Amino acid sequence: MKKFLSALFWLLVIALMCLWTYEFYRVRNGKEPQFCIKKDTHVYVDGTTDVCIGLGYKVYDYDRYNIVGTEFVSIFAKERTLDTDKEKPTEPSEPEETNEEVEDGEVTEWDYAY
Repeated sequence: MKKFLSALFWLLVIALMCLWTYEFYRVRNGKEPQFCIKKDTHVYVDGTTDVCIGLGYKVYDYDRYNIVGTEFVSIFAKERTLDTDKEKPTEPSEPEETNEEVEDGEVTEWDYAY
């Protein structure tokens, strides 16, 4: 019984490695992953990211302004984000008043810094 379980374990490990290799080369050649358990699309202001979750891997397909391409990563890896994705939009604030010198040497009392 012990040999049977050991053989079954190694057969599963080899099968998963073959699956990951097959999917990796499909994604590398520009094709869609074939064995997706779950597909999801994240929509951002500057584009979208398609996520495919498989058996032990994720495929991110970035179609955004600053990030373009496909990424084959471990199931534990997170999606790449930009600094602007983390910030929530805020209301525009009033311009700040400064008392700094202008280039020609004159100081104006109500210069605005944007």
